[in-house]
Amino acid sequence: MEPRTVTAAQGWIWIKQGFAIFRRSPAVWLAMLFALYFATKLLAFIPLLAIAFILFMPLFIAGLADGCRELERGGALVAGHLLCGFRHNAAQLVTIGGISLVGNLGIMMIVVGLSGDAMSVMTKAMTAGPPGTPQALEEMRTAAQSVGRALLVGMLVSLPLVMALWFAPLLVYFHDQSPLAAMKSSLIACFRNAGAMLVFGLAIFAGMFLAMPFSMALKQYDLALWLLAPVALPALYASYKDIFLAGAAPQESTDSPAD
Repeated sequence: MEPRTVTAAQGWIWIKQGFAIFRRSPAVWLAMLFALYFATKLLAFIPLLAIAFILFMPLFIAGLADGCRELERGGALVAGHLLCGFRHNAAQLVTIGGISLVGNLGIMMIVVGLSGDAMSVMTKAMTAGPPGTPQALEEMRTAAQSVGRALLVGMLVSLPLVMALWFAPLLVYFHDQSPLAAMKSSLIACFRNAGAMLVFGLAIFAGMFLAMPFSMALKQYDLALWLLAPVALPALYASYKDIFLAGAAPQESTDSPAD
């Protein structure tokens, strides 16, 4: 499946279209994502179930995309859309989840290896509170620099993986592509549309920055990302349609559903 190239400005238009899709059924969107968020928190206490949840995440994404398509056709978004991915190409979607899990574990090992003892120094310093001596402050600064360099390398290494996984669940679910073919198409699409993806990513990061104080106040550091999910996930669907379906992205207006 050949992805098309769009202008950088489309990255912001995807955000607007994602918000338009969210506005068609905000209560159901919030309920479904609220359920997923609390599932991650509960399963975090059971390692095997937490791993299973990561493997199933592409299935949930595919199901939510199916809900976007239903809204676009004039139908209703229902909680059952979360499970649509379990009914079509489930094994292929779980394979994508497995690739994501293994890839991210590898990247985490790289970051930990590059940071060395600096990570533990940072953790101890944050637990102990503000450094009390100039020597402790200097150690903290050195550790922070090492951790920062390791995280930067980790981000650069993870970028191809993120790009390969970005559209893959939707291509597997909607077009019956194999996991590897879907990842290849996704990687090519992201490379060809680097400008639009950059604008999209900057908009998401700006939203996360604004939501971060609220997340930190609640000591739920991933909450900022989840707060943006009701717009980011429909925007992902809009970008998929724009790139892979010849520009048939949802209309920005919510007055009537797209054909």
